[in-house]
Amino acid sequence: MMLRGMGFDNTTFLYVASGKIYNAAKYMGPLRRMFPLLQTKDTLALSEELAEFEGYSSRLAALDYTVCVQSEVFVTTQGGNFPHFLMGHRRYLLGGNAKTIKPDKRKLVLSFDDPNIRDGVDSSTTCWKYCTIVT
Repeated sequence: MMLRGMGFDNTTFLYVASGKIYNAAKYMGPLRRMFPLLQTKDTLALSEELAEFEGYSSRLAALDYTVCVQSEVFVTTQGGNFPHFLMGHRRYLLGGNAKTIKPDKRKLVLSFDDPNIRDGVDSSTTCWKYCTIVT
């Protein structure tokens, strides 16, 4: 909902950087229906190519990092080293022009109780006011 509210539509290419997602078909289904061009390392690489990385979470994270560092826009949804290093690396590579969206999760979750956001009424204003754009 946040991405839609920010103007991203179903022609947007998304890459989800993550480990194995529990019950992925159920939990990723709604996101995949909104963004049919959604990709993960499992959809971009052949299983034979990923086989040498299986069992090594740092190597799998490095694959995600490699894709994310080259992205047009990076949306961080967690704290930790991965997004912080990635944001700095992107700023360096792109000469300070790397767009990163950092949602304020505490404020954003409150907007999900707003009935207007479900109807698409003023949702872009609602979503944007809970995010910081870092360049």
